[in-house]
Amino acid sequence: MKKITICLLTLLMTVLWSKQVPQAYAFEGSAAHYFNLGMKTSFAYKKIIYFTKALELNPHFAQAYEERGLNYYFQEKWDKVIHDFTQYIHLVPNKANAYQMLGMGYLKIGNYQKAIVNFDKALELKPEMASVLSYRAEAFRLNGQLDEAIQDATKAIALESDQRILADVYRTRGKAYQTLGKKKLANADFNKATEIDPRYVLYRYVSSYASLEDMRKAGLIGMIGIAFIYIFGLKLKPPEKDR
Repeated sequence: MKKITICLLTLLMTVLWSKQVPQAYAFEGSAAHYFNLGMKTSFAYKKIIYFTKALELNPHFAQAYEERGLNYYFQEKWDKVIHDFTQYIHLVPNKANAYQMLGMGYLKIGNYQKAIVNFDKALELKPEMASVLSYRAEAFRLNGQLDEAIQDATKAIALESDQRILADVYRTRGKAYQTLGKKKLANADFNKATEIDPRYVLYRYVSSYASLEDMRKAGLIGMIGIAFIYIFGLKLKPPEKDR
């Protein structure tokens, strides 16, 4: 009976110890400790400081690259996004979302070929990722591959449920049709984008005169514009050029 009790106690201690192992490595001053601090804080700049410290202590800490890369993306630091997700992919080579983020980084700096290559890889891993299809459609369009852009946008429209992304996809396809001189199809897509997201009306007409940063600062003007759209049913003819 004593032997059975000892065995049971040993088994229990083993189970409890195994549950504590991940925390054992998170001692103060360790890479895991700084990573956990980064995950807990709500300040983006602190997150980056903590994740960077974790990577200084452990350059092979894949999740720290991923989390820091995401924070860099929202800060629009595209070169750093590319660096972090390149490092992440070296460590975790089969994650579709990582290739999507890397592709988006290249898309933002205007390297459309590399963006397409990474979107291709993401779709090899997860063929039904509507968001990747939508981003690849935009990369194709900007790279002058209009037929491919239309094909990807059409697939994304059939799969996408996120309304903001869906509006962007219609807009991408509308621009591709517009470049091809198919004005009726272009206008139909622009109208659909506006129907899904009325903010698109203001973007299309103000973007010809103001930079994206200026538009961000002019949030009040955007709200007023949307109010006019809803209250008065303002309808505007799409411009001839919208690139």
